[in-house]
Amino acid sequence: MKRFLPLSLLGILLAGCGWWPREFVSNPDPNHTHADFAVWVNGEKLDFSANELMSGSSSEEKGEDHGHEHLHPYLHLHDGVGYVIHRHKPGLTFKEFFDSLQVGFDAQCYVSFAPMADGFICGDTPFRMFVNGKEQPFDLEYVFADTDQILLTNAGSEAQLKKEFEAMTTDACLYSRTCPWRGEPPKESCIADPDVPCLEALP
Repeated sequence: MKRFLPLSLLGILLAGCGWWPREFVSNPDPNHTHADFAVWVNGEKLDFSANELMSGSSSEEKGEDHGHEHLHPYLHLHDGVGYVIHRHKPGLTFKEFFDSLQVGFDAQCYVSFAPMADGFICGDTPFRMFVNGKEQPFDLEYVFADTDQILLTNAGSEAQLKKEFEAMTTDACLYSRTCPWRGEPPKESCIADPDVPCLEALP
């Protein structure tokens, strides 16, 4: 006699084993988006987690009275996390974000004028730009899509490039609430532009 597990029990077992399919969902506030990013220069990953580059705590955003100076009105790093960009207004570019950190690039050099400045760092190979694992022209006017993974690098070998791809983070979806199995992100208040209102869909 054949015995069959109830579907509900089978689902629990599969989920517990990590076999249950994980489906991404839509960002409940498409005006508040995020991207993972990394910058590697001469084989070293740059650290953007310094306190001087933060715009306070995400939980402390309360419009104009949040108590912390924002380096840009609508592009931020938060909570000591130096690899997830928070964008509170559509259409803003990657360059605007770096400008707010006093960071710049040319064909083969990285420069920082921020308080934790690294000064000029130049390599033998030009910078390259990868978005979601695919190379595209190095253009900081790029307007990132929600949950993009963006890598800027002057890696000179495929082995180094592979190492950098493997080190890319995947936390933007957590902040955008598009991968619910990751749990809840830190609570964030919305910073609204008069022409781009916040969507009060977040619990």
